[in-house]
Amino acid sequence: MPDEYNDVKRDPVFASILAIHENHLGFSATLVHSMMCRQLLTAKKHELWFVFARRPLRFSMQEYHAVTGLKCEDDGNNDLQNFVDDDGFWSRLLKRGNTIDILSIRNTHLKNVNKWTRIDRLRLVYLCVIASVLMAKNEKVAISEDYIKLVLDFNKLRAYPWGCHSFDHLVQSIIDTRVNLSRPRSYVLGGFSFAFQVWIMEAIPDIGTMLGRKLNEVAEVLYPYISSTGNMDVLVSGNYLRDDEMRDERVDHLNKLIVADTDWSTLIWEFDDQVRREPPSPEQQEQDAESETMDDVDDFRTPCA
Repeated sequence: MPDEYNDVKRDPVFASILAIHENHLGFSATLVHSMMCRQLLTAKKHELWFVFARRPLRFSMQEYHAVTGLKCEDDGNNDLQNFVDDDGFWSRLLKRGNTIDILSIRNTHLKNVNKWTRIDRLRLVYLCVIASVLMAKNEKVAISEDYIKLVLDFNKLRAYPWGCHSFDHLVQSIIDTRVNLSRPRSYVLGGFSFAFQVWIMEAIPDIGTMLGRKLNEVAEVLYPYISSTGNMDVLVSGNYLRDDEMRDERVDHLNKLIVADTDWSTLIWEFDDQVRREPPSPEQQEQDAESETMDDVDDFRTPCA
């Protein structure tokens, strides 16, 4: 559906995500796994901290917004109870209470899309971007009814805080995956992990130049904070504060040390090989079950791009 795909590509709501594909950025599972093994354990719920070259680096919604451009402000006006009933494929699916997943779309429904209305084909492209890129899950997992309701109304789709929603999903997936990092098998990282890789390439520019061609000058420096208006110019933006965030005085102290331009070269971080085990979410349990049944785990050991 090239015409429908081009229409979705021009829509600003997911333009930055599709630009990653258009610019042929390869995914490096090796890089992502290496950084995930460098996590700092904190009480924070909505930000992650990592260590590289003894320097602390923050991955919060501020950094996520800077590398994705996705809307992160939730105005609370998202009606996910009602949906537009135009008697098309997607509204009939909801009314019947049926489910659909990426695998069945590819194997069953794609051959019939020529019989659909053009607007239902557009909705299909939006859903594929949401379900298999932005909120990436196993292809056999049913697509959320909420996502289908959103694509039935393009105004709701564009107003929805996809940045906040997808960031929380990615962070939770990284936390849930923690206990599997040292196991001698592959694991599944859900969510928009490309954003995590792009952040690594921005926070550590030398890695960025090894994996891709940067569009501006690269300084040999690490960026513990990144904002959409420039690296290091915003420490904590009020646009990304969350009411249920946990206070951690260790992180407060860390921020003070970063602002004071501390020399980290002699610091030795405490190492914990017994990472505290947090109960996995039902979503992660489902993904773990899927990964256990895969025949060839080598497919997940992707070399560097």
